[in-house]
Amino acid sequence: MKKILFIFLTNIFCNIFIQNSMAFDNWNILTIVPDDHSRRTMGAYGDTQAITPNLDHFASEGVRFNNAYAAAPVCSPSRASFWSGKYPSQVGVNDFLMLNDKYLDRGMDTSAVLWPEVLKKNGYKTGLIGKWHLGVAEKRHPLNRGFDYFVGYEQDSKAFDPLLNVNGDIREVKGHTSNIFVKYAKDFLNKNKDNKFSLTLMFREPQRPWNSVPQKDLDAVAHIDPLVPGTQGVDIEWLKGITRNNYAAVHALDRAIGEVLEELERLGIADKTIVIYAGDHGMLIGHHGYFGRGAVGAIAGNKVVGSENTANLYDEAIKIPMIVRWPGEVIKNSVVEAVVSNVDIYPTILTMAGLDLPSGQEIEGRDLIPFLKGVIEDDPKPVFAQYNMENFGIAKLRMIRVGNWKMVKRFGLSANSILVDELYDLNSDPSENNNLISHPDHQTRRLELNMDLQNWMIKIKDPAL
Repeated sequence: MKKILFIFLTNIFCNIFIQNSMAFDNWNILTIVPDDHSRRTMGAYGDTQAITPNLDHFASEGVRFNNAYAAAPVCSPSRASFWSGKYPSQVGVNDFLMLNDKYLDRGMDTSAVLWPEVLKKNGYKTGLIGKWHLGVAEKRHPLNRGFDYFVGYEQDSKAFDPLLNVNGDIREVKGHTSNIFVKYAKDFLNKNKDNKFSLTLMFREPQRPWNSVPQKDLDAVAHIDPLVPGTQGVDIEWLKGITRNNYAAVHALDRAIGEVLEELERLGIADKTIVIYAGDHGMLIGHHGYFGRGAVGAIAGNKVVGSENTANLYDEAIKIPMIVRWPGEVIKNSVVEAVVSNVDIYPTILTMAGLDLPSGQEIEGRDLIPFLKGVIEDDPKPVFAQYNMENFGIAKLRMIRVGNWKMVKRFGLSANSILVDELYDLNSDPSENNNLISHPDHQTRRLELNMDLQNWMIKIKDPAL
């Protein structure tokens, strides 16, 4: 009954705010998605060593989500959820797509209706700059998936002098990706400043190699003596060195974002442009003794063993930065503690644009407007995530988080679940060091979370069942 009442009141409040807000059909929308930007590596999220003045200022002008999750801890499935509002298995993407013959006709299902397609049909000029990583077949090309303009690449790109697809023309573009993508973003903004537009910037940074950035970014962090996890068996000085390089790549990202936001101001369109920053997943750098994203290798001394053959859903891998600046519509420098997901971005953008879902379409995400407006502070609704590892190993992981409780469940194994699954109280154990899955005091909670997870899997027809 409480959940029904909550949903009812949320719908009422949301409708009231839509009616009382500025003209929704006049908003431009700029979404920014970095590659591998861990939630922790930003001043606004409490990292006093990260040099991120532009992102910190941006956060002070908007709403910061403290408990945002990706739908998956690796690139392709997370991005598929970002665009589709569905979970990865629902749109045919399990692990990150690789550039080999086995993946030539694999990628995000073309039956999925993406939010840029909806915006385009409703008068928006749509652009994508940066990483796509959702299929190389022509039918999956961004220009056939709702975008008027595309400059970018598939799985990987060199940091300097990358080979890019520029609106269908494949060519080498001189310079560093942080600067190149800013240049194309400015070009798009200048050409569409008088149009209603939606631009998504999917920066390469801070993807590895982290030291492959302009010298000014390396110089900016040269003085940092990084605080790193003190995991047994890890060469701390080596770990500090690669962490410092990660800070350099994050600095390049921050610098590039600052230039784009400054261009909005120069063109006089910042006040009518919603800006959404959402990571694609996180990054473990020595945390729990691992290195990588959802697919990690163990660190032994100053080497990573196994590279990407171990799957995980630690918060370091799946929690993301998410910040929304909506001029005149949200309380500046506010924080939302509720647990949310990047599948929620789809319905939120449509509401901001004053649009409904296409007839007959169903999505899994929920509208975040009540949280952005400060009407709702918390929500009992669970948040879920998936990871089907298949490139360098086989694993099927599912996550549920409700309040401060998080459970990770593995499927397809012969071992008893109580030996391989994980249960954490993130309130008392935010670093997930104390697995409570077999603790006698928490078996009722484990069973409740397991039931909620199973019901969700049934609902979305999860193949792991």
